[in-house]
Amino acid sequence: MTVRIERQAASKRRLLRLLDELECGGEYDRTLYVGPGEPADARLSRAADEALTALAADETGAAVFAGEGLAVAVAPPFPLGTSGAQEGFDAAPLRELMGRELVVGVVLLRLGRYAVGVLRGETLAASKTDTRHVKSRHRKGGSSQRRFERSRERLVRELFDKACEVTRQIFSPYETSMDHILMGGERHTLRAFAERCDYLRRKRSKTLSRVLSVHSPNHVAISRIAREVWQSRVVFASEER
Repeated sequence: MTVRIERQAASKRRLLRLLDELECGGEYDRTLYVGPGEPADARLSRAADEALTALAADETGAAVFAGEGLAVAVAPPFPLGTSGAQEGFDAAPLRELMGRELVVGVVLLRLGRYAVGVLRGETLAASKTDTRHVKSRHRKGGSSQRRFERSRERLVRELFDKACEVTRQIFSPYETSMDHILMGGERHTLRAFAERCDYLRRKRSKTLSRVLSVHSPNHVAISRIAREVWQSRVVFASEER
């Protein structure tokens, strides 16, 4: 017997519609909530185990709904605060999380451009974007290349320092109520930026590891980022003989 796996991304509205469809369909009669960092072992069915394993939701935890030879596992965008198994279909904890008006700080960064914002629920409450020139990599060798690289490294540091200061300015009014921080861009650049930015280093406990996809961190990107911030991952599993 094999288990067929299908992966999807779901916006907040799509996820809530899916939960209604699963509940109305009546095929899913067991529920499991796995908290962040808990073992990925559904113990409901093979399909549920395979769905949860494929989801790999250590940071946020997951909700698993199982039926006869079927399972749907959901990794929400933010950590779940519940765990445990029960008979019947129970999406209440997941719906409650998706209905909360969380305050989320967002930093979008690529070399040469950044956008910083704060979301209250799905509403952009504050934001700022800017650009700063960073030279492309130099391909020639010798002393000219070393001078070029030193100049480029200085420009990168200046970009990081400016983006860090803007992050502090935009986030500070919301510090006491901020639930999570998410970053978007290229992982290597974000890692280097987070290490240099003292302000973000102090916020590591609130910073999620999920990286938002963004091609160009600008006003358009930050104004539309709520959809991706609130996006869930969904795995459908079905047993096939």
